[in-house]
Amino acid sequence: EFNLLEVLARHAGRPVSKNELSEQGLGRPLARFDRNIDVHLSSLRHKLGTLDDGRSPLQTVYRLGYQLIRD
Repeated sequence: EFNLLEVLARHAGRPVSKNELSEQGLGRPLARFDRNIDVHLSSLRHKLGTLDDGRSPLQTVYRLGYQLIRD
């Protein structure tokens, strides 16, 4: 999870694809039905909590991937 958070932090404010997260954060290409990224990001969302406005700092960007919100 730390490696995934590190990748998201390096690219804060821009979407990172699941494939990029898998390659850079887990060190392997994303398999066709691989749900590891989803499971890890769900866990990270719970650990990170919410911002003052109630949003998660970890956002899903439809069809692009995930991004860490810059504040």
